[in-house]
Amino acid sequence: MNKEDIHLGDTVTAKVKEDMDAQFTGTVQKVYENSALLTITDYDAGDRQNATELNFKIVINFKAIVKNLGGGIPNPEPTPEEDK
Repeated sequence: MNKEDIHLGDTVTAKVKEDMDAQFTGTVQKVYENSALLTITDYDAGDRQNATELNFKIVINFKAIVKNLGGGIPNPEPTPEEDK
């Protein structure tokens, strides 16, 4: 998967052998140069402890993304910060 194909809020399926035993689903929270921060939303029952230890967050390389299910916002507009 390429950086251009991943957007904030996208739901993706991924496989990361080091941290999770089975394929899982997550929502993109942040996009980096070669990786993305995901919130783990769906996982195999055998990975419950792994997901809990990761606090349901994981940084994965784009190469680990199996499928992009979409749903995100392409090129979101930055929101101006409110005066405090």
